[in-house]
Amino acid sequence: MVFFTVYKKGQGIYSRVAVGIALGILALFASVSLYNVLIGLPNVAESANIPLVDIDLNWGLIGAFLLFVLFGFLIGIFIIGLETGLRPLDYSGKRAIEFLIETQGELQKVSWPTRVELVGSTAVVIISVIMIGVFILGVDWFVSIIMEYIGVL
Repeated sequence: MVFFTVYKKGQGIYSRVAVGIALGILALFASVSLYNVLIGLPNVAESANIPLVDIDLNWGLIGAFLLFVLFGFLIGIFIIGLETGLRPLDYSGKRAIEFLIETQGELQKVSWPTRVELVGSTAVVIISVIMIGVFILGVDWFVSIIMEYIGVL
């Protein structure tokens, strides 16, 4: 078994990249949130800090970094298809990649509207929302007048 090879290289590139970026942003947010929770933990050493950004090297930072690395590894397995030698993890990763490849294939079959159709449809939706909003406003006003008249409000 060859480790760290890309599963079905060249297929589903756009969907893999989009999902990978989205999951990477989520991993970054999770790591920052963990760091904010663990920020009060003691420093690793007395005067240990990271020189370029001047942040104290504490256990919360190390925990957040390890979480980000773990998420990055899992993203690599489920998006790129890196084989780890662990059968359940590799099988799940291949299933996720097959789903992304099939999703991109289905999106390529869609007949996308032209600019004129898109503008027309958008105008219809906006006008419909405005009309429904005005109708609900009118019904609400009418019901509130009736309620005030009979003394409920």
